[in-house]
Amino acid sequence: MTSAEESSSTSAIEGFKSLGMFTADHAVVESGKVYANGAYWAALRFPAFPATLPSCSLVAVVQVPFHLMQSDHQLRFGLEDADGQPLPLEITGQFRTALGLEAKYGESGVSPFAVPIFGLTFERAGDYAFTFAIDGKPLDRYPFHVLQVAGVGAAIAAPPLPPNDI
Repeated sequence: MTSAEESSSTSAIEGFKSLGMFTADHAVVESGKVYANGAYWAALRFPAFPATLPSCSLVAVVQVPFHLMQSDHQLRFGLEDADGQPLPLEITGQFRTALGLEAKYGESGVSPFAVPIFGLTFERAGDYAFTFAIDGKPLDRYPFHVLQVAGVGAAIAAPPLPPNDI
């Protein structure tokens, strides 16, 4: 066995592996597939703060080792600031996964998760990251920026021109 094979074999024995995490305007999981619209954004733009994002979704896809199938696990999505300090967003849940009938004995499985978020408020512009953990172990994080931009209304709200006396 090569060192790469040993490393991949060891990680499969140790636990879950993140295959990806991303944001989307909307996402759902149906029949083991992720359907997402407006995925992989890296910046949010608001004219003033505090600002509220009406809705979004977080998606995470994990590889589940065979020995962790058929048992209960805890998942957690969170939000942290640029200093890694947790912010008041925590989504937790419990799940159990199983292989499909087409899987071979001993094979790892893939489990996708999509969670909707409504009314997420940001107090200020800055760098943030969504986090994802299973059974208390961090698996992934998705960094993004929250920016303050001039509103369209401000650009067109110039004072009226003086009347022309010609």
